Parts: sequence; structure tokens; C-alpha cells
Amino acid sequence: MIGFVACVGLAGATSSACAEDAPAPRVPTLAAADEGWIVTIRAIGALAPSFPGSGTLRPYPFPSISFRRIGEPELFSAPDDGFGFAILDANGLRAGPVANFVFKRGQRDGLYGLHTVELTHEIGGFAEYQTEHFRTRAELRQGIDGHKGFVASLGADLYGGDGRTTLSFGPRLSLGDNRYANAYFSVTPFESLLNGRIEPYEANGGFTAAGGLATLRYDFNKNTNATIYGGLQRLTGSVGQSPIPNEIGSRNQFTAGLSIARSFEIRGFGW
Repeated sequence: MIGFVACVGLAGATSSACAEDAPAPRVPTLAAADEGWIVTIRAIGALAPSFPGSGTLRPYPFPSISFRRIGEPELFSAPDDGFGFAILDANGLRAGPVANFVFKRGQRDGLYGLHTVELTHEIGGFAEYQTEHFRTRAELRQGIDGHKGFVASLGADLYGGDGRTTLSFGPRLSLGDNRYANAYFSVTPFESLLNGRIEPYEANGGFTAAGGLATLRYDFNKNTNATIYGGLQRLTGSVGQSPIPNEIGSRNQFTAGLSIARSFEIRGFGW
């Protein structure tokens, strides 16, 4: 299966970026393409902090589209997965490249006088292991612009259902290096003077957040489904002590969303 998605990730220490709630793709083959594809189109509405450390939730609507081969089972994935596809796919182990992005942080919501962090594109790799009712996943990503830092997200999910309703839940852990921490959580003396509300602070990298995510998917029929999700991450370590979340934002980073998906088949579709 191959997928394309514009996504909003979980804010907080992972920067967050979210991915589609459909499974990550397998690399297609010409023979499989000749047999046909299942195309899934989604309309997604998400609520996420307006910047890492913010206490204000903002709506982020976005679409997504994904493909998988006819006859290929739909694998479990979570809304906070980055966009990627598997190069290695054997015996439940999957690995490959992954991408994510973080929206621009401006000077609204109490950030007057603080530096702007531009839109960040993150690229890297993921590895996951999946069984019938359990998945564990790790993503390592480097910001190529914006915060320009290195981040990692670790997670595990238990999932299951009755064939129509699927429930999942599991823990999340996030990390970031010094460059990431400084971009979103440090305050220079001059910025402190301009802002007037917060003291100077130098943030360091390390473990940046811990929390969890839960999802509920309902299949109306084989072609249409809806998924709701909600999550919470608590900023930890040096970034959790920053005056940005403690004085003008929040250490608790909530996320929630709803997606409606519709699938249809395309046969005889060449790649």
C-alpha cells in the first residue's frame, strides 16, 4: 500500500506532527498495480496546541489519501504516525523512511517578543513490530528547516474489536535534542525584556514529553468508516521547566480529532 497525506502531528515535545489513521504503505509492484488498488480518501479535523507548550487548542482541517493493493489486509496505524512507507516488511517487522511537519510558531498567544520558529519539515526513518493485537513503533526525524533539531517518538498500542468497532490505546514518549529544545522553550534576556511576562531560560534536550493516545474507529460498511481520537502528553525534563509552558502556555498538551474515510476500488490501474 502506498499513501499520501497532509497531516497535523501532535503538538508538544514531538512537535508534532500527525499522520493519517490508515496503515503505512508497502512499496507497490507493477504486477500488483495491474490487479488493482483500494483508494481511501479522508477528511480530517484535528484540535492541537497552536505551538509546542501552548495551552490554546486550534482547529486544523486537512485531507488525506492512501492506496493499498486489492486483497492486501489493512494494517493498524495511529493518527500520530508520521507519513512513511515500508522498505522492509517481513514477519511483522516493518521499517522505512518517514516524514512529518510542525506548523509555524509566531508571536500570538502570549509569545510577543519571542523569536519565530518557521514551518518545520522533518525527515527520517521508522521501525515497528506488529502482531494481531499489539504494535510498537519508533520514529527518528531530523528537522531540515524551522527548528532544525533532532526528535524521536516512541509508542506502543493495544488494539482490537468486533469487526465493526476497533479500539486502541497506548503510551507515548518523546525526545528532542538541544537545538529542538532551544527553538521552542528557551528565552533570551532580550526576549524576556520585550515580552515582560517571562524570565530568561535556556532549555536542554532529553526526554521532552510522556503521555498516551486512544482511538475509536467505527466501520459503517466495508467502504466507509469514522475514527475519533484523543491524546495527552505532559511536558517533562528541561522543556517542562521552561517559563513558556508554565507562565503563558501549559505543560499538558491535549490533542483530539475526527476523520471520515471513504474507500473505492480501481482495477486495471497501472503504476
